[in-house]
Amino acid sequence: MIDKQTLRNLVLEVLKKTPRTQVTSIINDVEALVRKHDLFPSKEDCEQSNLDFRYYAQGNLNPQDGLIILDIIWDLIEERVLTPGSDQSNVNFPLVRVTSFGQAVISQSIPSYYDPSAYVDYLKRTMPNLDPVIEQYASESLNCFKRQLIFASAVMLGAAAEKSIILLLEAIMKWVSDPKKKRELEQLLERPRLPTIYEKIREILSPLVDSDIIPYSVHQGCNEHLLSLYEMIRVQRNDAVHPAGGTVDKAKVFLSLQTMPMALQLVYRLIEWFNNNPITPP
Repeated sequence: MIDKQTLRNLVLEVLKKTPRTQVTSIINDVEALVRKHDLFPSKEDCEQSNLDFRYYAQGNLNPQDGLIILDIIWDLIEERVLTPGSDQSNVNFPLVRVTSFGQAVISQSIPSYYDPSAYVDYLKRTMPNLDPVIEQYASESLNCFKRQLIFASAVMLGAAAEKSIILLLEAIMKWVSDPKKKRELEQLLERPRLPTIYEKIREILSPLVDSDIIPYSVHQGCNEHLLSLYEMIRVQRNDAVHPAGGTVDKAKVFLSLQTMPMALQLVYRLIEWFNNNPITPP
């Protein structure tokens, strides 16, 4: 069975192209996208989940996938992304159309792992100065995940997160005016130690955030996004590199791929702020 989050992303992709449609068409269009992106579960996955692989072998969705898509459609109706009917003359289900609110939701949705080029294009569009190393690692992480190479995907994703944290620390180091603090950060960059870097960044950011020196529009979601980047790096260094001591959870890697763009956007907002505010407050 295809996981619900993947099917939801595919439904949104269908609705972006056909905002007025009907339930059967959505299911058929999702099936076509699954076929196009080769997202069918393997025979081994089906055996582990006690699913009939014959549907996937023939390039079709499992009937249970169709039921999940129906659930997603009703979820989207409850969220006011969709509404029953196509126009004033056809107001009933199974016809559906995207609402004005839904148009905004769909237009802002982040491309999913099954389309690495669109995902990277989204990163570059929202962060024109995206570091090429981050771009490369993110792209390789997506391609690994698509091929079910979960350990490799976690390693690449962690490398991208680590590079972003290093870039933020470099910007802070240049911003700091106190010679002693600056030298301390320089030494940390020479021999990076992740827990120390994370704590040092939080130590410097907290008073700036609490006193509103850094605007809310810049630091919004700061703690959550920095923590998510830290977790990506931790998984890379511990669970993925030393699999005997832990496991890499596919769902967590998937979630990290979805949260990475927002976390990177935070990092780049902070870097821009430190670059444009060169004088350390007293």
